[in-house]
Amino acid sequence: MAIESLLGVALRCISRDAADGRLSPWGRSTVVDENVGAAVIERELFDLLHAEARIDAAFPVGNAGLVHVYGYFFSEVVTPYGYKRDRWTDGVLAARLGMAEDAFLLRDDAAATPLERVTAAVLPLVMSPPDDAEVIDQSVAGVPTRAVVTASGVLAYAVAGSLVTTFPVEDAAAFATGVRAESPRLRWNAVSPH
Repeated sequence: MAIESLLGVALRCISRDAADGRLSPWGRSTVVDENVGAAVIERELFDLLHAEARIDAAFPVGNAGLVHVYGYFFSEVVTPYGYKRDRWTDGVLAARLGMAEDAFLLRDDAAATPLERVTAAVLPLVMSPPDDAEVIDQSVAGVPTRAVVTASGVLAYAVAGSLVTTFPVEDAAAFATGVRAESPRLRWNAVSPH
C-alpha cells in the first residue's frame, strides 16, 4: 500500500480512537529517540497525527499512543534495533502476545484500530502483570514507572500508570536484569506527565 494510502488509513483510525477516548490510557513521549538522538518522525507528521486526534501537543513531545503506534509506521530512521515500525509489521510482538502476526497492521477493514488492539493487549500486562513476568517498579523524581518484561519476551512500559511503549525483547531475563542494574530514569522516550 502506498504511503499516502497508509496515512489515510492511520488518520481514519486515529479519528475513531479519538472519538472513543482510546488515547487517554497513553502517557507522553518524545519523538527524539534516545539511541539516535534525533526525531524519528517529521514535525509535519507529528502535527498531523495530533490534529486528527484533537490533542494539543508541541513537537517533539506528544501522546505516546499516537507517536509509538501510528507515527512509528512512517518512521524512516534506522535505530540500533532497526526501524520503529518493525514492532507492528514483522509479527514478532503480536505473536509473543498470543495474537495473529498481522494483528497490529494498519487496515481499513479491521473491526478494531491498531491502537485499540495494542492497548487491549498491553495495558493488562502493566496493570496486572502475569505471575511469570519480571516487574520493575521505580520512582523517577517522585513519578512512578513500571516496566513489565514477560517470559515470552515482551516489554510493556508505563509512567504514572499511563502506557508509553511496548516492544519485543530477545532475552527477557537478561533485559530485565539490565534495566534493574541502571539508575532509575524515564526510559524508552517517555516524558514526565508534569
